[in-house]
Amino acid sequence: MKSNIVIVGSGQLGSRHLQGLADCKIPLNISVIDNDKNMLTLAKNRWDEVTKKSNIHAVRFMSSYNDISEIFFDVAIISTTSKGRANLITELSSNLKIRYWIIEKILAQSEVELDLIFETLKSSIGTWVNTPLRMNKWYQEIIASTPNTSPIEVSISGNNWGLGTNAIHFLDLVSWFSNEEIVSIQTDELEKKWIKSKREGYWECFGTLKADFSGGSTLVMKCNPVGDFNFFTDIKSLDYSWHIKDLEGIAYRSDGFSIPGKLDLQSEITGNLVELILTTGACSLPNIKDSTVIHRKLIKALLKNWNSVMIDKKVKLPIT
Repeated sequence: MKSNIVIVGSGQLGSRHLQGLADCKIPLNISVIDNDKNMLTLAKNRWDEVTKKSNIHAVRFMSSYNDISEIFFDVAIISTTSKGRANLITELSSNLKIRYWIIEKILAQSEVELDLIFETLKSSIGTWVNTPLRMNKWYQEIIASTPNTSPIEVSISGNNWGLGTNAIHFLDLVSWFSNEEIVSIQTDELEKKWIKSKREGYWECFGTLKADFSGGSTLVMKCNPVGDFNFFTDIKSLDYSWHIKDLEGIAYRSDGFSIPGKLDLQSEITGNLVELILTTGACSLPNIKDSTVIHRKLIKALLKNWNSVMIDKKVKLPIT
């Protein structure tokens, strides 16, 4: 019997989740939902890129969950944009029976929406947020080669990697790395003007964002709005320091030791992730409770910054 999977949102990221499911060794019935026909076409084309006639999975594409005949699903992957996601999850939860949820970041655009998502899903069997750096084998090797991991000083620097949109990945990474809770986020060194994102209706911030953690660990994220896309990670612990060239795939330790590796693409992650959830009921992504705590700090800090520097005051943070 095939396991039922639903992907809601088949754009750039949702279509990569779909490609990843091709590697799952458990037979799947996959329903892909998007009200944008162009995005459904993108997903169909990307599925065709990675599958052959012998593929064990069945896939169908539709514009609404109302077109689905089943109401029981083993896993739901929510890969829509952050706008309206809370209401979408509430609606899906009311109409479908879903055992496990995987939700994309940013979870929501406001604390009210965060609360709605958490309250809706807190009694689910398992809900996780897709900030997968802690799942990366390379980073797991790095932490295994760093005996004392608290407190640590982490710095992320580079160009055009999207500070507002992607800060959550590094906040979660340091929380996992140090086993500490986030205490505060400082936005006073962000640039004084937000910039329109490539995605219509969304914005991005640049400059420096800092975070403090409960055990004394710190995170500094610096992102420039100009220059070729790149970023580097520096980690300083009690015993060692690391310089990680993330895009080049090499991590150098201060004593000369090095570890080669790579950051996994989403299409390389999802298949194994879903297989793990289906077979064990667990995975190493952050759960909804822990991720909500980090999201709340980030959304509150960035929204306060927006309203202090931008003319158009908002109650929802316009990042995706």
